[in-house]
Amino acid sequence: MEAETMELSALAIRVARTPGLGMLPQVTSQVLRLVDNPNASPRQIGALIERDAGLASKLLKTANSAYYGAPGKIKTVSQAISVMGLSAVRSVVVGQAYQQMTAVRGASKRFDRLAFWQHSLATATAARVLAKLKGWRDPEEAFLAGLLHDAGRLVMDRFLPTEFDQAITLSLERVIPLSDAEREVLGYTHVEVGDLLAEQWNMPESMREPLRRHHEDVSFEECPLGCIIHAANVLAHQVGFLLGAPVLYELPPTVRQSLGIPDAQYEGLRQAIVQEVVKVQEALRI
Repeated sequence: MEAETMELSALAIRVARTPGLGMLPQVTSQVLRLVDNPNASPRQIGALIERDAGLASKLLKTANSAYYGAPGKIKTVSQAISVMGLSAVRSVVVGQAYQQMTAVRGASKRFDRLAFWQHSLATATAARVLAKLKGWRDPEEAFLAGLLHDAGRLVMDRFLPTEFDQAITLSLERVIPLSDAEREVLGYTHVEVGDLLAEQWNMPESMREPLRRHHEDVSFEECPLGCIIHAANVLAHQVGFLLGAPVLYELPPTVRQSLGIPDAQYEGLRQAIVQEVVKVQEALRI
């Protein structure tokens, strides 16, 4: 256990010292602070986003997509913020930074980054759908948590490529969940590693806790967002957005009951998620 702790500590130091990984881009961090500041105006947020041409372009493309029902009508960042809302803007801002991070290849030979991004996006989309069905206060917060739930695997790809490849191979050969293979090879999983990244990004505990618990059979009453992300992750695997071996993932009865998903509606929910993923991919130009 001591060796494991030391290894994670060493990994935390490497993450903190790596540009573009241990810290979010400056404009991204500033936008997130403003979005979370109740005294900040949309004009202030828009002016800050306009300083980053790539981010402003992504926001305008997203706002002009069919997903938001105003294709070709949004001309300014301020208009985009008004149409999308601040929570959705936060998701796009973090998503842009996260997508750039996934584009930086690590040394792992077996890690499929395209499959990773598609699974992350599918989980995020499923989380948003579930949050709306459950009446959760902020579906965009659920989307963001779903998008980031496997972020630790990017760190593994970058700094633990040999061990990560061994875990992927073990998952495929024994047809076991990749997280189980990670623990067998490394002594910990992407969940613990992802929490190191979340800490470096100064994420609030309200976001870090559900990310830490997204593999637990946790009830909605105990950890609402953790329950939603757990279910969304399972649903993403079930509809074909896989990571690791094609394991038969099942939604635990406690989680399904806690979210109030009747058996009769389950298949319809899965189909709705697939359709929603297609819409989100189009909105984000993926």
